[in-house]
Amino acid sequence: MSNELDAKALRERAKQIAEQRRAERKMRKRKCVLCSVEESDKTPLGPHPDGIGPSCRDEIGCHQRRAAAGR
Repeated sequence: MSNELDAKALRERAKQIAEQRRAERKMRKRKCVLCSVEESDKTPLGPHPDGIGPSCRDEIGCHQRRAAAGR
């Protein structure tokens, strides 16, 4: 009987941890793979044409931020 309670407690704890991780993942802000700016209303991200991750939809602004960060 004790083993059943321990197993049930372990399953419940695993469910709590999984839910917490899902919530953290949902709240995490995405960043552009090229200029590392966080996603916001001003800088929406979309898929990169080469499929390497999220990138700025405004290519010109993205290149300007990359150049400014490289200085």
